Amino acid sequence: MFIIAYKAYFFTMAQVHDPFAMTNVLSMAGLIAIIINSLIVVRFGRRRVLLLSGLIVCGFLQLIIAVVFDKKGRTDTTGKILVALSCLYLMSYNGMIATYAWLSGGEIPSQRLRSYTFGLAAAVGFLGAWLTTFTAPYFINPASLNWGPKYGYIWFPSCAIAALWVFFFLPEVKGRTLEEIDEMFQAKLPARKFRKYKCIGRARLDDKQRKSLDTQVWENEKAVAETEATLG
Repeated sequence: MFIIAYKAYFFTMAQVHDPFAMTNVLSMAGLIAIIINSLIVVRFGRRRVLLLSGLIVCGFLQLIIAVVFDKKGRTDTTGKILVALSCLYLMSYNGMIATYAWLSGGEIPSQRLRSYTFGLAAAVGFLGAWLTTFTAPYFINPASLNWGPKYGYIWFPSCAIAALWVFFFLPEVKGRTLEEIDEMFQAKLPARKFRKYKCIGRARLDDKQRKSLDTQVWENEKAVAETEATLG
C-alpha cells in the first residue's frame, strides 16, 4: 500500500531518475493487470490466486526491494531494480489481491447479512489503508526513521500472516451458486475443503430430478391447501 500511496516520494528517496515518469509507468502496469484479471476472473479460484499468486508474491517482492536497497544503497542500478520490482508488485497487487478481495467480499456473505458484512469489511479495509498511509511517512522520511525502501521489511511478515489467514479461513467459492455456498457453510466445512466438496442440494440435481422435486412440492402444497379448505 505504501508503494501505491507514496510511489513518487518512494522513488525520490531511492534516487530513481525522473520519479514522476516512473509513477506513471507503475500506474499503467497496475491498469494492465486489472484488465488481464477481468479476462481470467472466472477461470481461476479466488482463494488460490489470493493465497499463492497474490499475498506471497507481494510479500516476497517487498522483501526483495528492502534487501536490494539495504545492500546496494542509493545507486542508479538500485533505482532501476526498484522500479522493475515495484511494477511487478503493483501488477500482483492490483491483479490478484485488490480485485479478488472485493470479489470475495461480495460472494461469500449470506444474502441476509451481506450488506452488514460487506460494509464492515470495507470499513476495516479503509481503516487499514488510512493507518498505512498515515504511518508510512514516519518510516521512509529522512527526517524521521529514514528507512526508505527498507520499509518493505515490515510488509513481508504481514503478507505471510494474511496468507495464513486466507489458507485457514477463506473458502473457495469458484463456480458455486448462493445455495451451494449456504449448504457448505451449514455443513461447517473447513475453508480448505470447500473447493472439492460435492453439494447434494437442489442445485446439484439434474433437470429431470429437479422437475420431479418441483412437482412433489407443488402436490404437497396443493394437498395442504385442499385440507385447509375442507376443514374451513
